Amino acid sequence: MPNVPHFQEAGRMNPVSPDDRMPEATYSTALDFLVFACVDLVFTHQHQILLAKRNTEPRSSWWLVGGRMVAGEAPTDTAKRKAQQEAQLDNLNADRFQYIGVYSTCFATRRQAPQHHGSHSLNVTYQIELTAEEREQVNLRSDEYDTWQWIDLEDVSSLLKLDDAMDQALLRVVSDV
Repeated sequence: MPNVPHFQEAGRMNPVSPDDRMPEATYSTALDFLVFACVDLVFTHQHQILLAKRNTEPRSSWWLVGGRMVAGEAPTDTAKRKAQQEAQLDNLNADRFQYIGVYSTCFATRRQAPQHHGSHSLNVTYQIELTAEEREQVNLRSDEYDTWQWIDLEDVSSLLKLDDAMDQALLRVVSDV
């Protein structure tokens, strides 16, 4: 599949950096009105996939590594940033990120008040085949993830609740790999 085209007019000024954060109250209001963009990363090694058990909403269960895009950031730049921030994988070349698809996810809850309002994201999703050395380097952030594991692609459903909509979303991504 082709990559996600990213176009940016000359002169575009990005008023914030990936480290900047919107005030919490403003962000909570924005979540009620806007769909936000994320990049999810499917780390694979041979016939296995890395699944991470998140400990924060909107998904405190098995999911993929990833996170929100920043305004003006190309999807592959977000992918490289999230690989570094979330998994401590530095210097992954953009050409290694293989576009899988875009998925729409509506979560029932979120971390920000009011939690029961949930959130809606579009997730640009990439697969990255890791070397054996890179696989050993993966170290997910403990403030985001309780645990993680490498699992054979055909065994992913054994970790999930097949009647859960977000587990079905995760299975769809895995099937598209």
